[in-house]
This record gives sequence, structure tokens and C-alpha cells, in this order.
Amino acid sequence: MNYIAHIHLAKHTHTSLVGNFLGDFIKGSALDNLPLNLQHGIRLHRHIDVFTDSHPIVLGLKRDFPKSIRRYAGIILDVYFDHLLIQHWKQFSSPELSQNKLFSEFYRGLAQLDLDISPQFSRVRSGLLDYQWLADYRELSACLRAMHAIENRFSRKLEFAEQAIAYIAANELQLKQSFLHFYPDLLGHSELFVSKLER
Repeated sequence: MNYIAHIHLAKHTHTSLVGNFLGDFIKGSALDNLPLNLQHGIRLHRHIDVFTDSHPIVLGLKRDFPKSIRRYAGIILDVYFDHLLIQHWKQFSSPELSQNKLFSEFYRGLAQLDLDISPQFSRVRSGLLDYQWLADYRELSACLRAMHAIENRFSRKLEFAEQAIAYIAANELQLKQSFLHFYPDLLGHSELFVSKLER
């Protein structure tokens, strides 16, 4: 899952928003030098990724992608699922939790974080704080921009974004229904994982 889902799941499980975000940037198992709330967030992030990648619904969706972009199906679904989460926010969030409220809380926590992790983290952190672009995922055009940015991140030339958006447009109903069946499973498994962390 991508940034918005990780942040949403952190709020749902009462774990660290920033810790769940850090799961993309801190590698390995040596987390003891970090505060416990960040450790829990990173571990939840990793659990979410493993659960998502192995879920039958997600595996089925990946198999359905055309061969030309199937190797990028996980990336494409991560990005598009963030869009779908925003589109169906009220279905998975308490009435008092607005998108803007959650994003503002996350940006504040990220601004207060005093960790020098990596140049990539510093770039992403600066971009998020300067432009606060999470809410842009309300529009499908943000998914295309995100996928173009991922293409440009690799040293070898990748081209999947345009074809991915075309595939999404042609299979919108199936993808949406699959997400709506999958996300409640992810919420439940995240709650269970956190309950075991806290024992």
C-alpha cells in the first residue's frame, strides 16, 4: 500500500502516523535506536505490505494485468488504492476523521521529526511538507503523476504509467469492487497485528 493507506491504517490502529510512513525508508531489523512508537509503526507498515502482497484478491488483480505492465502491477495497485481509499473515505473512517484533519496531523508530525535517514527520505519529506500533495489523490490525475515520478526514479528507462491509467479506466469497476472487499480484511489484520505488538 502507498502513503495514504499506511497513514490511515496507523490512525485506525492508534499507532504512529510518521512511524508507518517511515516503513518505506528504514531497512533492516535494527530498530532499537528508535522510539518505541516509531518501531511499532515501522513494523505495522511491513506487516501491511506483506499481507497486501499475499492477499488472494491482490494476487488475482495482478494476474489480470496485461503482460506488458504486469511486473509493475503492485506499484500501480498501491497508487490506485490510495485514490480509491480517498474516494470511499467515509466507509472506512469514523465520522469525525476527515481527510484534511488526518493529513494535517501527519504533516505536523513529519515536520517535528528529527531523524537523518537518507537523501531519498529527505527529498520525499521536503516535497510532502512544501506541497502537501496527499489530498491531490482525490483526482485520478495524481495517480498518473505519481506513476510518472516512479518511472523517473529508476536509472533504466521505464514506461508503464500511461498504459496503467488506460488499464485502470477500462477496469475501474472490477478494481473498485476488489478494493472494497480487500480493505476491510486489511483493517482487521492490522488491528490484530497491533494487539500482539502491545502485549
